[in-house]
Amino acid sequence: MKRLLLIAVAAMIPSMANAAISVDQTTNPAVLKNSGFSAQTADVVSVSKARATNQEFYTADEAAYRKQNKFVRFWRKLYVYTDPAAEDYSFYHHDTDTTPSYTDL
Repeated sequence: MKRLLLIAVAAMIPSMANAAISVDQTTNPAVLKNSGFSAQTADVVSVSKARATNQEFYTADEAAYRKQNKFVRFWRKLYVYTDPAAEDYSFYHHDTDTTPSYTDL
C-alpha cells in the first residue's frame, strides 16, 4: 500500500510542474477575458504593458476615433464636453496632474 501511494505521488509531481503558466500568458487579453475579467480590464493591462515597454497602445475604439477627420473629432469633443457620461477615449491615456483645470469637468 505504501509503495502504491509513493508511486502515485511520484507520478503526480511532473504533472504539477507542467501546469505553470508564464506572465505573458496571464496578461494576454484573451486569457483575461476567459478568466472572467472585463474587456476594459484587458485593455488597461495591455496599456500598462505597452507603457512599460515605452510603446503606444490604443484600443479598437480609440484607433477608429483617431482616424476620423478633424471636423468629426471636433463635434465628438463638443458632444463629450456637454455630456459627461459619454466616452472620450482618454481613460488611462492622460498624464496625471494634481492641479485643477477645465479638463477635470
